[in-house]
Amino acid sequence: MTAYGLRLVEPQEDREIQYRQLEEEINACTHVISNFRNRVKQFLIEYEVWHIADINFSLRQAYEKYLKQNETIQKHASCLHAFDKIKRHAMWEEQQTMAGKRKYELRYENQLLFLPYYPKLEIAEQFARHRKQEGLIWDFTKSCSEMMKRQVFTILNYILVTYKKWERTERLCALEKLYDFCIHRKITDIEKLTLEEEDSFRKKLHELLDGKKEAYAFGIVEISRKVLFLQGDKINWNSAVWFLERFHLSKERVNQSKPVESLSFREVTQEDNQKLFKKYARYLLGITDLSVSTILTKFLCIRSFLEYFNRETEPIYRLEKSKIEEYFKILQNKDIHSRNFNGQIFNILQFYNFLLVKGYVKQIPFQHEYYLKKVIPMHHDRSVEDTVYEEILSKLKYFPEHLRLMFLHLWGVGLRISEICTLEGKAYEWKDGDAWIKVYQIKMKNYKRVPIPHTLYKLMQVYIQKYQIKPQEYLFKNRNGGAFLYATFRSQMLKHCEENKIANGEYIFKSHDYRHTLATEYYDNGISIQAVRDYLGHDYEEMTRQYIDYMPKRLEKASEEYFNDPERSLAAELMKGAEHEK
Repeated sequence: MTAYGLRLVEPQEDREIQYRQLEEEINACTHVISNFRNRVKQFLIEYEVWHIADINFSLRQAYEKYLKQNETIQKHASCLHAFDKIKRHAMWEEQQTMAGKRKYELRYENQLLFLPYYPKLEIAEQFARHRKQEGLIWDFTKSCSEMMKRQVFTILNYILVTYKKWERTERLCALEKLYDFCIHRKITDIEKLTLEEEDSFRKKLHELLDGKKEAYAFGIVEISRKVLFLQGDKINWNSAVWFLERFHLSKERVNQSKPVESLSFREVTQEDNQKLFKKYARYLLGITDLSVSTILTKFLCIRSFLEYFNRETEPIYRLEKSKIEEYFKILQNKDIHSRNFNGQIFNILQFYNFLLVKGYVKQIPFQHEYYLKKVIPMHHDRSVEDTVYEEILSKLKYFPEHLRLMFLHLWGVGLRISEICTLEGKAYEWKDGDAWIKVYQIKMKNYKRVPIPHTLYKLMQVYIQKYQIKPQEYLFKNRNGGAFLYATFRSQMLKHCEENKIANGEYIFKSHDYRHTLATEYYDNGISIQAVRDYLGHDYEEMTRQYIDYMPKRLEKASEEYFNDPERSLAAELMKGAEHEK
């Protein structure tokens, strides 16, 4: 037990033993200059601290005051630095034993935490020369929510391990401000921060920081939510935001090129509705086998639906039928395509079916058939002009290697960009003189196998060998080794198309246009619409018809064939008309 603050009368013999013991411990700190060691020793003797292991932050504060009061002492910062070095030396010595390792295990304690004395010494050393104490002292003795303090401790440790240098300093300062804000607002659980509380925190940052730093500092809210949700002992179903990484969903359900990171329930502020919404989300994620992109569509639809009733005191299952119908009328007046409108009606119907099964309602309070709109098939003329893709092909050598190969899969095979981004090393096959590619269709949740040009097959074999890509590895990787992200691909293609003056720099690259282009080329060259449908991997022929820009070319071709017949030439037709008039 430390003797700091105590004045015990002890036999002279015992005191001499304590002096020698302290001197031996301090002299063992050979990496500290002797003058500084002696000054620390003198201070510890005066305060009757006989082991350097008993040094703590409170004693450090007393030492700092001691230095300022002694006019003969210069270089206060260097003296404090030596004091901290001696403390860390004591920590290192203790951690060489099992008892010491247990003592310095990282755990929350209701006390001050000074980062230069952090239990993990490699991290503590990195704070040794910090001149400012901002972000270095963490007071967990404050009178506030114990849960919230433990959460801050968890986030703090994540920041210390994850970030380096200036980024870590900025994150620590942001967390410190969030900690103070939570204390001031009496927030007990960071995972339950509301949108209103987040807005107040942003305004507070605006008062304290300039625009750029304000936006960066506000990122601590999302970091905090994610860390707490992912690192909790159990899934916190009450959290206002769910991070899907925690659920370990099967690979087949997730579009790795465009992953959905989280689901936010904050927008639904009616408490009962939010709880119900979370139950429905658990059902979608855990019971159904729907893809995450499909779940997100349903989720956003129901969230908008429930948001509309935020001001209601009664939960959704107790509302009058007229109020539900009022929402549908508002939806009808919006400029929404019939197919999308009907999709929203069916999503709300499915939500009410869930309420029905769970016993929240006895019957569905609306007739969904009454609201459904007639769907008129729309054709999307999205084919890329020949001159544009030919120009890209001619300048493809100026694009990075991965973009060249990804573009060839778009132009030559008509794959979806999500399929290209998630291609694996085992995707290619040579069989009976033909080259094939096997891709997983995330939207359809099945595989398809289609022929590809021999040249593309050979190019990909060279690429696979060059980078030693294994069968289960992604061909095109993001910087973390995962699937290439769609957003990254698009931004890079836009950039390089502009730099290479494609269509005089005015071409706006859209990956899905090449799928339309290939479908149109095939159909225009006599391939049946059923064969094009199978090649593209569509379930329905109606979908394929929306991809084929066939009308203008088909009419032109039919017209040309008709008038190429001598008996149907324009001159012959005119003569027939003249004879008819006679």
